[in-house]
Amino acid sequence: MTSTAGWAANADVSASVQAPARKDSKRADIQGLRALAVVLVVVYHANLPLPAGFAGVDVFFVISGFVITGQIERLRRTGRFGFGSFYARRIRRLLPAMVVMLLAVLLLSFLFQSPIGAQSDTAGTALAAVLLAGNFNLLSTSGDYFAAGAVMNPLTHVWSLSVEEQFYLFFPLMLALTWKLGRGGARSQMIGLGLLTAGSFALSMWLSFGEFRVHGYPAGDVAFYSSPTRAWEFGVGAMLAVWVSSRAARHYSAERIVLPVVLGAAGLALLVYLNLTVTHETVWPGSAAMIPVAATALLLLAGSIGEGPIKRVLSSKPLVVTGDLSYSIYLWHWPLIVIATLLWPSPWIAAAAAVVSLIPAYLSYRFVEQPLRHGSVRLPKVYLGGAVSAGLVVVAALTLQVAGPWAVPNAAAYAGQRDELTFGRENGCLVRNRPYEEADFDRCMTTVPNSKGWVMLAGDSHAEALSTGLIDANRELGYSTLALTGASCPFMRDARPSREVSNCGSLASALLDRATKSDDPPSLVVISNWALARHDVDGKWPEQLKPALEELSDAGIPVLYVMDVPNYATQSMNRQTACSGGWLNFVCDKKQSAVLDYQADSRQAEWDVVSSVPGVSIYDTWDRFCDGEVCSPLVDGKLAYWDFNHLNRIGSVALTDELKTTVGGILARQ
Repeated sequence: MTSTAGWAANADVSASVQAPARKDSKRADIQGLRALAVVLVVVYHANLPLPAGFAGVDVFFVISGFVITGQIERLRRTGRFGFGSFYARRIRRLLPAMVVMLLAVLLLSFLFQSPIGAQSDTAGTALAAVLLAGNFNLLSTSGDYFAAGAVMNPLTHVWSLSVEEQFYLFFPLMLALTWKLGRGGARSQMIGLGLLTAGSFALSMWLSFGEFRVHGYPAGDVAFYSSPTRAWEFGVGAMLAVWVSSRAARHYSAERIVLPVVLGAAGLALLVYLNLTVTHETVWPGSAAMIPVAATALLLLAGSIGEGPIKRVLSSKPLVVTGDLSYSIYLWHWPLIVIATLLWPSPWIAAAAAVVSLIPAYLSYRFVEQPLRHGSVRLPKVYLGGAVSAGLVVVAALTLQVAGPWAVPNAAAYAGQRDELTFGRENGCLVRNRPYEEADFDRCMTTVPNSKGWVMLAGDSHAEALSTGLIDANRELGYSTLALTGASCPFMRDARPSREVSNCGSLASALLDRATKSDDPPSLVVISNWALARHDVDGKWPEQLKPALEELSDAGIPVLYVMDVPNYATQSMNRQTACSGGWLNFVCDKKQSAVLDYQADSRQAEWDVVSSVPGVSIYDTWDRFCDGEVCSPLVDGKLAYWDFNHLNRIGSVALTDELKTTVGGILARQ
């Protein structure tokens, strides 16, 4: 998502890149439309009530396709288009401002982000961004754009920059192909572009609604982040540019007065309609993305064929100035929102940070963008400067990944301890990024010689985090263990699919059937869930757990419910690990009162429901990590969490003795 469509059309095919001629200056209403797009995105990221503000990205994509195609077409007709000068101009337009932003974010990451994971993720995204692959990096590390992993990364927004850069890299070549196909005129060229656009659209729809995985990634995430599935949005703008260019000489009469008003009003109405109808369940891009794409095309067309009140508003000075700044605003707003929220977790801080981001955005525009995009520079210097700039980011990113943890006492050791895997994660018994299969039962059963019986561990990833400690405890008691859990899968027969598991309900049903309908029932079922997250987003939780608990109880099978461990942040706090802060403010411990400020309600709700079911015992892990004053994710000086809410192997093993006592007491009563 950039304002890259703002430079004018003239490009010299000589060995230098010159400033564009004034006669092809940028269209004011397009700058206003660009301002509208960036405002949509910033308002959305500032947590203000604009549900579809993220669709500003799609608006930018259409604008870029329209303007870049128009510029290339004008240059081609005058015999002045050259691939070398085109790419050099893209480098000058995009790279310097982005490099400055990336270097600043890497410094902020070192100062304020945790060296246990967060710094490395940010550095990896910065590295990918200068290699034009930020979208694929985020696909592999953060996943869903709307999920916590993406929200915690101050460089999540570079995904759209990489999509645009990939468009600029390949689109001129595809456009050149349409020139050959389009020797019969604009109609033939439109057919060529139309075929490419239709193919991309079909791919986008197939993946957006697909319930399968592509190289291990959910099809919907691939549709969101990848350039082939977004190319149709650029294609719509490109086709409109060819059509407008081919009819430039045509004169209108009443159409110049009536049509712009009708088309522009329809475009704005579509954007309003989108924000009134989009919900968190709307598949994106999916078919819903056609709305902002159509809206942008209508507004561009309205401004192309005539005047009108909407064009005059879009051409007003405040919007034009905002449009000029839109690339820099986009670059800076998200990093400052993430870092500010990390330092001061408050509902209003995102909006305040968005306002403050206008300062570095203006400075970037005034002292980086403008000086470097104008004037004449020899092509070799442009490419050399681009390589050096990218190299600076590469060196800084690699340095942060390697040296960041060593700059903070104990952080390097914690970083290694963090990734010690529990049994389920190590052996694939936390069903994740795949559907549950019947074969998982045999694979995830650990047996002991001459066992007295077996214990079932069920629930989501928080239940899985108990697996190592529970297996060890059961082994010492002489019991085998089935540890089979599903990522984000609550333990109930009618559980909806999660992002990671397409058949959560089938998994829970299979486990319940194995417990209540087999000739060899478990001696005990141990259950746990991520209580805080479910309580925050689902008004019916934890009442939904009661049917499964009652089913087990009615079958005479004892149940041990393990209360959720202390969470060292909420999903909105932009933290990836239990230890927070960077070189300036690294800390692991947290006041218990601060944890209870956001976790007390979920703990109470969890206790009230579970304790109301006969035959269910409760084990609360809280005292293992909190002493009444402070909660610590450290056990004997070692990090016991792999993120801010899941135990790692160290934390799981730390519960072994208490689990042995609790489980042994329940089994002794049978």
